[in-house]
Amino acid sequence: MAIITENIRSDVQDFLKDLRDPVTVDFYPQPESPASEPMKQLLQELHELAPLIQVVEHPQSAAPIAPETAEDIEGPVTTFSVRDAFTGIRYLGFPGGQEFGTFLQDLVDLSVGQEVSLSTATQQWLKTLEAPLHLEVFVTPT
Repeated sequence: MAIITENIRSDVQDFLKDLRDPVTVDFYPQPESPASEPMKQLLQELHELAPLIQVVEHPQSAAPIAPETAEDIEGPVTTFSVRDAFTGIRYLGFPGGQEFGTFLQDLVDLSVGQEVSLSTATQQWLKTLEAPLHLEVFVTPT
């Protein structure tokens, strides 16, 4: 059974039509996670709809990034690169529901070189960081 259902398949393909540069999506499964197989299938379907989305599946789980530990990673990890440069974006888990739109928008933004719009104050604050900062972003419809 397809992850991207027939009734939204053309909408997703239309949304991805503006991709300009290839985006490499590195997929690191977490074998014991029930989200790994659906995520793998979703990425394959996205590649079929938009060949500029290039999927590389790795046989091992993703290595943790400090300060995270291996125990912190409960599901598959997906990372994004453009022109062989890691973007710093990692997606943990499966983008079901509301997260799917954000996941697609990230792919398009990376492909067309969309700059991240952070305020000057935020950019200045980020430059003052002297130690790793553990930041998690959660998506919710409310």
